[in-house]
Amino acid sequence: MSAAYFDGTPEQVGRIRTWCAGATGLDEAETVMVELAVSELVANAVRHSASGGRYGRIKVTVEVMPGQIVLISVTDDGPRALRPVTVPTLAAHVGDAEECGFGLRLVAALAEKWWWTGLRGGPLTVWALIDPHRDLDA
Repeated sequence: MSAAYFDGTPEQVGRIRTWCAGATGLDEAETVMVELAVSELVANAVRHSASGGRYGRIKVTVEVMPGQIVLISVTDDGPRALRPVTVPTLAAHVGDAEECGFGLRLVAALAEKWWWTGLRGGPLTVWALIDPHRDLDA
């Protein structure tokens, strides 16, 4: 398993994608779904948690499991001060006009399974199991 900490800024997303791709040891074509999923999870952490605040950080882990299934996780710094505490959830319906909700839906579509751990009001870790050989058209 590989783990690294990154600044919680939108500019770090590209660096995190590159790091994740390298950490898998898979070829470029095999890492596309991993890179998409981690991008969305990092963007959510930056947008919705203290990770996106001053001195915020994000911890990212990547583990290649048997069968080249990739387990990724993104851990945030917990909720932002003076903002409502939220947890990752899929809305029942995401309207075309809404700007939130599409990223986690993309992760759910790419992942074999996704979930979160942690305590409401504290740092949260969002996990995703990605099969880089899965046919998304099937």
